[in-house]
Amino acid sequence: MKKSVIGSIAIVLFLVSGVSGCYWEEFSICVRDGDQINPSVYEHIIVWQDNRNGGYDIYGYNMATDTEFPICLESRWQEKPAIHGDFVVWQDMRNGTRDIYGYNLVTEEEFPICVASGDQEKPAIHGDIVVWQDSRSGFGDIYAFNLSTSQVFPIVIDPAIQSNPSIYGDIVVWEDQRNGGIDIYGYDLTTLTEFPIVTAPYAQRFPDIYEHFVVYQDSRNGNSEIYYYDLWTSTEYRVTTNSSVQEHPRIFQYVIIWHDYRQGNWDIYGFYLTTLDEFCITDTLYNQTWPEISGNMIVWQDNRSGKPDIYGVILY
Repeated sequence: MKKSVIGSIAIVLFLVSGVSGCYWEEFSICVRDGDQINPSVYEHIIVWQDNRNGGYDIYGYNMATDTEFPICLESRWQEKPAIHGDFVVWQDMRNGTRDIYGYNLVTEEEFPICVASGDQEKPAIHGDIVVWQDSRSGFGDIYAFNLSTSQVFPIVIDPAIQSNPSIYGDIVVWEDQRNGGIDIYGYDLTTLTEFPIVTAPYAQRFPDIYEHFVVYQDSRNGNSEIYYYDLWTSTEYRVTTNSSVQEHPRIFQYVIIWHDYRQGNWDIYGFYLTTLDEFCITDTLYNQTWPEISGNMIVWQDNRSGKPDIYGVILY
């Protein structure tokens, strides 16, 4: 355990040594009554969706101080949190439809981001910009909010469905159905220019972006595999060739992670862009899904107790 990273945190450690060669110090982040799902992480702060109180709320955990804390306990459901810097954002049902709300971890103040008609859902955040999927037009479009200027503005409005946005710096990426299948498109906030990233046959889904690398799951070969695209060189690369299913890729710097079904249940795997090596993160029994990564911290939703909890590892 690296105490300089996680302080004196009182957590249960596991030395993972599965059949695929997972050798990481695994630890529980939240094992409580109810379900803990949909984690997100930024540096030493982990946030997730939690129904210990009946409905879904948003909770957080500070690894440096070994402290769990509530973020939003409002009535109705708060779901799918995302975190970057001092801000946590989520989709919120308190008004009857899904809206986007935010929370400042420094001031401990909550605030509405978008309460327009229709549903606003699946938020992502980087820096001052929050993006989300928006159905105010009757379709799925992508909208954004600038935390510095309090301005809401559209990224793409199209009769087809756009969903699952992600953002890094000035680039927003998302799933797009304008061509009949599901493709990946992007938008440059500086030049106000939209551009296709991948328009291959079948479905490309769950894009994530870090600097000039975009990762996504791709079913062109019959099963979902992991690919990435270099925006600087306009080059696409295939990461996995396993005949099973790999889904929900995430990326930070030169590490790509995803959940993987090659052993008959969902595990977490990774890939180093620097060495082109694949590695196992956890192959514990039952399902480990929906991983997220920040720095050398990886977190995920884990069903080893018979219900979903939040677990993590620190790569070393």
